[in-house]
Amino acid sequence: MRRPASVRTPWLFVVLLLTALIFVGVTRMDIAPGATSLREVGFEWVILLAGVALLLGVANVVWLHVRRILLGQRDWMLSLALLAVLTAVIGAGLLSPAGVVNPLLDWIFDALIAPGQAALYALLVFFMAAAAFQHLRVGRRGGAWMLLGFLLVLLVQTPFDGAALGLGEIRGRLANATQWLLDAPVMAALRGVLLGGGLALLVTGIRLLLRRT
Repeated sequence: MRRPASVRTPWLFVVLLLTALIFVGVTRMDIAPGATSLREVGFEWVILLAGVALLLGVANVVWLHVRRILLGQRDWMLSLALLAVLTAVIGAGLLSPAGVVNPLLDWIFDALIAPGQAALYALLVFFMAAAAFQHLRVGRRGGAWMLLGFLLVLLVQTPFDGAALGLGEIRGRLANATQWLLDAPVMAALRGVLLGGGLALLVTGIRLLLRRT
């Protein structure tokens, strides 16, 4: 029979979390200047724990792909390629005196990682085109404003010679208007979204801590 989880453990985590939040808030507002050194120590511990979590994540990824290769699952060759690149990067970084500036690491980044990232971002164009076809329609509610903003940003960011076309001054004014839109209303909305997302993440974390297992 499964033993019920202790009720004190979730509350202990919640108290520690709230204490850390209050402490960081107090140090950020400079209410207690003497607590700055304690905050720096706390940040160092956070970085250390993040490094340990990263190592655990790498070990988990290695184990999952090794198991996938041993079982001969679908696309196991991709798992083998991933492990080969991972081994090469870790080995080159640990065995070479140059560390992260090893020429082998530079070659892996320039020949493998950078082209893969470029191909991935190139594929995003098709997803953006599909999303624009679905949502940036004049008939939809708010679609006209979204389409106008999309065309404005696209016109300003497109590299064409506005002076040769007689649009140099107009394009400059559009660039200034677009920059103001990005700095004022768009940034304000983005900060609101980030703040709401942070609060939602905090509430979700507290709910998970209070959940009875």
